[in-house]
Amino acid sequence: MKLGCHAVLFRERIKTETEAIIRGLAETGFQGVEIGSRFFGTGEKQELLGLLGRYHLELSGMHVGGELRDWIDKEEAISAKVLAVAEFVKDTANPNVVLSGSRIAGPADLRAIAQNIEKVAGQCLRMGVRLNYHNHDWEFAAEAALFKALAANAPSLYFGLDLGWVWAGGFDPMAIVSEVVPRVAYVHLRDPKGPGKEFVNLGEGVFDFSKLMSGLKTVLPEDGWAVVEYEEGEPDFGRYARAKAFLDRVMETGL
Repeated sequence: MKLGCHAVLFRERIKTETEAIIRGLAETGFQGVEIGSRFFGTGEKQELLGLLGRYHLELSGMHVGGELRDWIDKEEAISAKVLAVAEFVKDTANPNVVLSGSRIAGPADLRAIAQNIEKVAGQCLRMGVRLNYHNHDWEFAAEAALFKALAANAPSLYFGLDLGWVWAGGFDPMAIVSEVVPRVAYVHLRDPKGPGKEFVNLGEGVFDFSKLMSGLKTVLPEDGWAVVEYEEGEPDFGRYARAKAFLDRVMETGL
């Protein structure tokens, strides 16, 4: 299991200040970084890979988002969007696409959504790419209806489970991980402040990271990733450096 961080904290600066952001993230000690295609795009692959190589940082995966309803209403367009990201990562050391979907308002055919995602997940696998579904809390609403639909109807899909959002959705993170092993090779780490949807820096919230990291080490493959995702708050490299030091301490000593 490798440890990474998420460039989403720096928003569009990953595009406008690419080298400075890559250099700063490399100095945190993490092995890799996840980058969002909505900020960086998919048109400057060699430039990005060159900078990552220069600073000895891996691309753990690339994120792509979209409306979940588009998997029914605009299937061709959203499929092409995901496959463009798959093309970007397919010959990298970590061919991971991280897919998320927005909250669905009103009734929707969850089975059809899952089946259409499955078509693209299968195409990704044939390219040598894992399509990892990144959840929020709404996948676990209505007794985890959307999560269950994806698990049952998209067998080629992996789960890039965000453990903080699983918890916010009312479920035990490691119990959910255990339901879809071995389709989990990528997770996001965050620390809930308490009940609700507010998150704090790792080690400042309610998660028992000693137990959590011990559990992840038993289920994630050697090339799997645990990626710390800070979305809000100060865009400070020091936050990620402290998160890496915290995780190292937890994994070495259990404290």
